[in-house]
Amino acid sequence: MNLIALGEKYFDEVEISKYRRREVDISVELNRISMASSSERSITVVRGIKDKRMGICVVEGDDHAIENAILRAYKMARVNDRDERWESLPTKQRYREATKVDESLKEIGSDFFVNLLLRAIENIRREDENAVVAGGSSGSMWIESNVENSHGVDISQRYGATYFYLNLIGRKGEQVTPGIFDIDARRDTNLQWESVVDRVLRKLKKAYNVVKAEKGESRVIFEPFALGELLEFTLIPSIKGERKVKGTSYLQDKLNDRVVSEKLTIEDDPLHPMSIVNIIADDEGVATQKSTIFENGVFKGFLWDNYWGKIEGMDSTGNGYRSFKTGGIEIAPHNLVIREGKIPVEDMIGDIEDGYLVSLLQGAHSSNPATGDFNVVANPAFRIQDGEISGSTVFMMSGNAYHLLGRVERISKEQRMIYAMGKGVYPHIEFTDVKIAPVNR
Repeated sequence: MNLIALGEKYFDEVEISKYRRREVDISVELNRISMASSSERSITVVRGIKDKRMGICVVEGDDHAIENAILRAYKMARVNDRDERWESLPTKQRYREATKVDESLKEIGSDFFVNLLLRAIENIRREDENAVVAGGSSGSMWIESNVENSHGVDISQRYGATYFYLNLIGRKGEQVTPGIFDIDARRDTNLQWESVVDRVLRKLKKAYNVVKAEKGESRVIFEPFALGELLEFTLIPSIKGERKVKGTSYLQDKLNDRVVSEKLTIEDDPLHPMSIVNIIADDEGVATQKSTIFENGVFKGFLWDNYWGKIEGMDSTGNGYRSFKTGGIEIAPHNLVIREGKIPVEDMIGDIEDGYLVSLLQGAHSSNPATGDFNVVANPAFRIQDGEISGSTVFMMSGNAYHLLGRVERISKEQRMIYAMGKGVYPHIEFTDVKIAPVNR
C-alpha cells in the first residue's frame, strides 16, 4: 500500500519515517564482563499536518500498524492548537553521494566485543597488578532509515559504528586514583583497543603520584573529552537556530563578529573522514552539508532544521534530529569538527614549565548555555612541571566558555573522535590565564 497516499487522504501534508536500529553492547565492571545485550527495534514515525495542526504517532509494526498510526496522528492533529508559524514540510532534495558503509556492522555479534574486552583486561592486569577496570563497554550500532513525505522527499540510508572505552582506577593500599577514561569509536570494526589500553595505563602510572594544584591563573591544556564536555553545555546550545529565534542564544546578535580566538575554525561536517555519523540527509530528509560555524574566530551562522529555518527565513542546514520518544524534530550538530593545529601534543606539554592537563570535567551539565558561564571540577587532571607530567591533581575552574575560547594559545595537530559526550572531532587545546582553585582530596 502507498502509505503516503493514504496519509494525504487525512492531512494536507504528511511524512512517514521508518527506522531499524540494531545495537550490541558488552559492559565491564571490576575486571569482569558484567552484562551482554543485543537489541533490535523497528519504529515508524508518522507526522501529519492538517490546517496547521500537527499530529505525531510513533509505532512499531507492519503496514497495518502504520495505517492505524496515520489515523491516530490525524485524531491528535484535530485536537491540537493551530501553529500559525508552520509553513510546510521539506521539498524534494538533491543529495551528495553516500560514503561507503562497512556491511559487517549489520550482523556483528557480541563475541567480537567480549573478546576485545577480555584481552584488554588481561593486558592491563599483566602490566599493573594494582589496576582495576572499574567500568567499560564495547559494542556497535547499525541504523537503516527511510524518510518519505508528500512533497517528493524519499531518502534511504544505512550506517553504523563501533566503540570501545575503559574507565581505569588504581588501588595501592588506601590510595585510589581518579578514574582514567579513554575511548575509540569508528565506522568500521578496526577498533584501536590496544591504543586505548596503552593510553589509560600511561596516565594511571602518573596518577599514583598525587600533587597539589596552585591557586591562580595558569596555562591549561584541555584534552578532547574535557573540551567536548564543556562545549556540549555552553557553546553547542547557542549555535542552534531555535535559540536564536527565541532570543536565548549568546550568539544572538554576533553574526560576522569575532567571538572566539582567530585560531579557531569550527564546522559541522557529517562526512568528515573521522565522523561516525556519515549521513547525507537528516531525519526530515533534508540534505546535509558542511556548515561553518566559526571561521578564524568569526561567527558565521547557526544550525537549522526545517521548521525554525523557515520561521527565520533561512534554509535548513540539514540538522534536524528525530526524537524517538516523541517523534518530533530537534536541532543538533552531526559531527562538530574543531580544525587541527600544527603542533604535536607532546611538544605542547614539553613547552610548559608549570601548567595543567585536564582529562575530564565534573559539573559541566550545570553550565549556563545562555551566557556560557561555567563552574566545573577538573578530575582527573594532571600537573605539568618542567615539560613533564608530574602527577595527578584536582581543581576547580570557573569562567565563561567564550572568554576561554578567546584565549587559545595552541592547538594540537592530533584529533580524537568524541563519542561519549556529543559527537565530534576535537584536538587538544592550550589556553592561557585560566583561573583555578585547588580542591582538597
